[in-house]
Amino acid sequence: MQEPAALPAVRGWRIAFLVVCTVGICLSADLLRLHVNVHTDPDYQSYCAMSERVNCDTLALSSYAVFVGLPLAIWGLLAYLAMGVLAVWGLTEKPRTTAWPFGLLYWLSLFASVVGLVLLGISHLVIESLCIVCLGTYLVNFALLATSYAALRRSGLAPIVALRDDIRSISARPWPVAVFVGTLALVAAVLWTVLPPYWHVEASAGPRGIRMGETLDGHPWIGAARPILEIVEYSDYQCPHCRRGHIAARNLVEAYPEQVRLVHRHYPLDHHCNEIVERPFHESACEYARMAFCAHENGRFWEANDYLFARGYSRAPVSVRDLAAQIGIYADAMAACVSGARASRAVQEDLATGRALGIRGTPTYVVGGKAYPGRVPPDVIAAALSKTPNPGLPLRHRGEDPR
Repeated sequence: MQEPAALPAVRGWRIAFLVVCTVGICLSADLLRLHVNVHTDPDYQSYCAMSERVNCDTLALSSYAVFVGLPLAIWGLLAYLAMGVLAVWGLTEKPRTTAWPFGLLYWLSLFASVVGLVLLGISHLVIESLCIVCLGTYLVNFALLATSYAALRRSGLAPIVALRDDIRSISARPWPVAVFVGTLALVAAVLWTVLPPYWHVEASAGPRGIRMGETLDGHPWIGAARPILEIVEYSDYQCPHCRRGHIAARNLVEAYPEQVRLVHRHYPLDHHCNEIVERPFHESACEYARMAFCAHENGRFWEANDYLFARGYSRAPVSVRDLAAQIGIYADAMAACVSGARASRAVQEDLATGRALGIRGTPTYVVGGKAYPGRVPPDVIAAALSKTPNPGLPLRHRGEDPR
């Protein structure tokens, strides 16, 4: 028989648990807002994009930010709402058991804490960037676990015993719990059905009829033959920010095909070929750059470029044979090119040029000799597009006749 004094004490822990759940709900809502903005607004940069190693945007752009067709932030929202409702349930009705609902909440918060540790490991070891808002949710999970454990200690029940008591209580009155679980499942199903996959954006496939060619020094371009705005893109195929920036730049080219030209140059953040990268980072980026160079040698640069941007940052690496099959090049010939000296030399030349411009990270865009990290400012684009077209530039073309 429980002592009367224990009930108010456990009630206080229920209130504390609800408060912590509310913090988790707020953090998850902010993560969802951030996830939507990062994927839908090319100009967006979050307040927690502080550096290469501390950058919420990098995590939001990774494939790990989505699970079973929904952003992780939504799953977090549903989890905190579910646990918060259980805490309210314990406050608003006569306790079913001595510690209700902490028998359930302890194990739910333990599961959430383990998931948080796994995600932290992925952030640190795989993505190699941390999100401070995500860290906040992991701390919330541990706070929920600690609160649950403290409530169980106050009630005098072990976690297993409290779980058994809660399950017995649910078995005796199953309908409220069935409605509760069914409602959560229905909400998840509706979101899964109606929420558009705004995070799933494929890079444009091939030139799409837009002019393409080669600059005098041999770099591939797409867009205007006589541009009034030329954007030189220094990029890395394993960088999700580069993918987003490249799609925005290609959209600009498609909107102004007679005014804007995009020139691609390689700047892989990979210690295998980039001397400013001191530790393993994008460990396939140098090879991807060489693969793109070899595709360019075979007249398939933009097809390869778009495929690498669409697949290069994903968990499964892109092989030479994968790319060759996708763009219609003989795999053995491409493999020989990728491992050859010309491809390595070309990548090194781009890296040296980038370093001379003071480039340290990707993407970086160069307009009129000035480097712009992250994006080209809208006012620079607007000012350039307001000018009259150039009378002409000497070009060496590959592909379509630019006339």
